[in-house]
Amino acid sequence: MNRAIDLFSGAGGLSLGLKQAGWDVRIAVEYDATAVETHRKNMPDVLHVCDDVRDIEFAAYQGKIDLVAGGPPCQPFSVSGKQMGHLDVRDMVPEFIRAVREIKPRAFLMENVNGLTTSRFRPYLDQRVGELADLGYEVHWQVLNAADFGVPQKRLRLFVVGLPKGTPFNFPTPTHGPRGEQRYRTVRDALAGTPQDDPNRAKVVFAKNPILRRSPYAGMLFNGKGRPLNLDAPALTIPATAGGNRTHIIDPHGNILHYHAHLQAGGAPLQGEAAGCRRLTVRESARLQTFPDWFEFVGRRNQHYMQIGNAVPPQLAKCVGEAVLAALAVNERSDSNVRLAQKIKESASTPANEADV
Repeated sequence: MNRAIDLFSGAGGLSLGLKQAGWDVRIAVEYDATAVETHRKNMPDVLHVCDDVRDIEFAAYQGKIDLVAGGPPCQPFSVSGKQMGHLDVRDMVPEFIRAVREIKPRAFLMENVNGLTTSRFRPYLDQRVGELADLGYEVHWQVLNAADFGVPQKRLRLFVVGLPKGTPFNFPTPTHGPRGEQRYRTVRDALAGTPQDDPNRAKVVFAKNPILRRSPYAGMLFNGKGRPLNLDAPALTIPATAGGNRTHIIDPHGNILHYHAHLQAGGAPLQGEAAGCRRLTVRESARLQTFPDWFEFVGRRNQHYMQIGNAVPPQLAKCVGEAVLAALAVNERSDSNVRLAQKIKESASTPANEADV
């Protein structure tokens, strides 16, 4: 059976990717009521539990779930946060481990920010991986770049996978970029033919004191926290804080290149609104995360941006979900062969007169 539960499910990026990989996502647990409604609207066949995971007795799901999946809140370890780690009350990694301990699934899949692998938090990661291994699992972890798997976005995320002891596992092989067979998908690729959507009305205004970098896409040339995107490369990471002037910028006419060159040559900063520039719409942001166009988001617009930025890109989740399924299939065949060999051995060692009884 391929029954899965998705903890901290948000709008459903991980759930959708697991479904595409062949998993039967039975249950989704999420505290944010609006995100739950988005998940329910797009995956009505799933049992939705709107609750704090700390209040859930997961033992009730033992024997009913084969995969515990989820992305515990990443703010405690994110470079964009205060990096309080295990001291942050939002650290839900222990709750994910508790769910695995109580449900006893065949496998688990945890996603988080790659900040957990830095020297500051590596001891914490090693401790938690050790706790999961003590539960009887072969634990593997790796940082994956979503762009390597067909997501038009540079997004580094940590994946921790647990399988039955002795089960070999390989994380998915990159399909795009220098290590893949296809070129990276670009912003231009992803946004081609995007359905009409309400525009983001936050203006793109020249920064009074621009910060210049070597790349025109790396500096701070405009107001707000959104960055201009290179249309011919994967997007920068889509953040959960997007919305308003925190949303990334689209410059279809290449004006940013000219302005960057102007500043490099010693020109004075410009003032006012940047002509021709605009900010990503909700649907464009969703496309850069590989949500299909039929996927609808519930709530206010800023909640849409947050749901999208918090999500695991479905395409990346699909690739990892397929790898976990493949490993379990190998394990099942191995177990089946062992049982068959044992049966043959027992049959061969049984005296003929006993076999006839």
